[in-house]
Amino acid sequence: MRLSVYSRSLTTMLTAVVLLAGMPALATSPPREYTLAVFPFLPTSNLEGIFAPIAAELSRALGKPVRFRVTPTYDAYIAALKEKKFDIVHIHPFDYVQFGQSIGYQPLVARTEGLSAEFSAKTGSGIRSIANLRGKQLGTPPSTGSVTYLARSALQQAGIRPQEITIRHFPNHLACLQQLQIGSVDACATSAPAARVFEAQMGIRLQRIGSSKMITHALFAVHKRVPSADQERIKATLLASKLDTMDPTLRALFIEPGSATPGRYFKPVTDRDYDPARRILKQLENR
Repeated sequence: MRLSVYSRSLTTMLTAVVLLAGMPALATSPPREYTLAVFPFLPTSNLEGIFAPIAAELSRALGKPVRFRVTPTYDAYIAALKEKKFDIVHIHPFDYVQFGQSIGYQPLVARTEGLSAEFSAKTGSGIRSIANLRGKQLGTPPSTGSVTYLARSALQQAGIRPQEITIRHFPNHLACLQQLQIGSVDACATSAPAARVFEAQMGIRLQRIGSSKMITHALFAVHKRVPSADQERIKATLLASKLDTMDPTLRALFIEPGSATPGRYFKPVTDRDYDPARRILKQLENR
């Protein structure tokens, strides 16, 4: 008798488990807001002027706040990224392939133009090519910045060994160019827009001495926890954005004007578009 009661109880419990297993999971509440974070490749005031309007545009499209966040340092950005604190990120290619992809960040769009390291020296310095940098001091953005990786790859292609050049890292592209202007370094590797805007601001003309190979540019990516419908809205909004609420001077610092049709500043990308960045990392590691 006791065994019969036990059997009926067990049967009831198993039936309940089967029924529950077959039921759809309870829907979770959609996020009430998102965070957009950007790696600090420019001074904070410039980043705010560029990305706050983009965050506002995304907020309107999603019908919920998108909070723009910039960290005080690159290391703070990477630490928070690894903890998956950001929903949407503007991330450079080498950070994406080293950190972002493995923890669930998925590519949406990248800037239309390609990304390369542009080498500049002061006019009249006598430095005319990347090969002339042997024995010189080269300034770059932080050591883990995309332009820095590309610059190191270009030095390798030019046959310059690490012990034959001194590389000095600065907080961002404009800081590097300022050090070039005052003579602290012999040349500087930056993005093309940064060099062009710096020249316009300072009323000078630097001498271009070479550039690295070009790869797919920095990208907007979302963490996989963001619902797919919102991912699609974010992607569509960026693809259609004319960046017309952004100060034109800052837009020129962010986007290479001659490389994109106005109003088409971004293009769709997938993980495979960043395989060249992976190959560069491997080449540098094997040297």
